[in-house]
Amino acid sequence: FMGTSTFSEYTVIDQIAVTKIDPAAPLDKVCLLGCGICTGYGAAVNTAKVEPGSTCAVFGLGAVGLAAVMGCRAAGAKRIIAIDINPDKAEKAKVLGATDFVNPKDHSKPIHEVIAGMTNGGVDFSLECVGNVEVM
Repeated sequence: FMGTSTFSEYTVIDQIAVTKIDPAAPLDKVCLLGCGICTGYGAAVNTAKVEPGSTCAVFGLGAVGLAAVMGCRAAGAKRIIAIDINPDKAEKAKVLGATDFVNPKDHSKPIHEVIAGMTNGGVDFSLECVGNVEVM
């Protein structure tokens, strides 16, 4: 966010990009102040306008991708294919609404061909949540 995504101990940024967190605030709730959840969920619900009964593919299962899975589910998608190269993310994606998990490394064909084969031609909505132009 604001070009300062970092895990540093100290960062110099403009005060408008800072939010003070009350030490008593529950961090499992405060974490939603970041852009990941609203970006992924909003991409599915507001930007793509996923429709009930549709088939979706979500590429990348970080915070943004998992939120996109939740958005697809909330919008009524009947099939949500979660795609990531980390197999450890499969179960969390399924808990949040994914119906399928695909690891591109498990296939010799390009992933778009794998998805086309799984869906008899392709998906209705595809959300790229990796941030990689090659994935797009």
